[in-house]
Amino acid sequence: MKTIWFIRHAESLSNAGFPTDTPHAIGLSEKGLLQAEVLAEQWRTEPDLIVVSRYSRTAYTAAPLCRRHPQVPVIELPVHELTFLAPGRYVGTTETTRREPARQYWERCDPDYCDGEGAETFRNFCERVDASLQALRERVEQRIAVFCHAYVIKAILWRQMHPEAECNAEYMREFFDFHLNCVVPNVMVYPFECPEDEALKMLSPFQIEMVV
Repeated sequence: MKTIWFIRHAESLSNAGFPTDTPHAIGLSEKGLLQAEVLAEQWRTEPDLIVVSRYSRTAYTAAPLCRRHPQVPVIELPVHELTFLAPGRYVGTTETTRREPARQYWERCDPDYCDGEGAETFRNFCERVDASLQALRERVEQRIAVFCHAYVIKAILWRQMHPEAECNAEYMREFFDFHLNCVVPNVMVYPFECPEDEALKMLSPFQIEMVV
């Protein structure tokens, strides 16, 4: 039985409230670096494949596990975060100062709206998450650890609940409501079994235990 673990990256500098300059090159906080080390120490099943996104915080989170299992191949898939705001809005800003343009984006609730150069539409996001899931299903490896992001994990969970739903304004609005009520902490792990020719089956999520 194929098992896929979707793992949210460790605490980033943005998560910790620091200003950023770009959505894709955000590093980890000191706490995040420790979380990544502890995750690797507590990981019990050797993966056959490690997947990261093109956003550097996933590679930083995966790095300790990669060092423990240097023989395991690492690939990149388009499981990067939903970047619904134009990257220019990130320069020198924090999650708090981006809250108002984010609110305006979700209130617009247009799956084909693009905020500017470098941003993506909600429809594009859903399509690439679906494509990434299909790519993972087609891999020959049986134990795959995927380091990704909160919106990606929520999109996967939402798709499992609505496998045939059309990506329209209603779908987007209901997804955002789900997003507000679904908390995905840093380094939370969502395991799925992947039966052949069947829907993904989610197992019990778990989180690393930080020892103080």
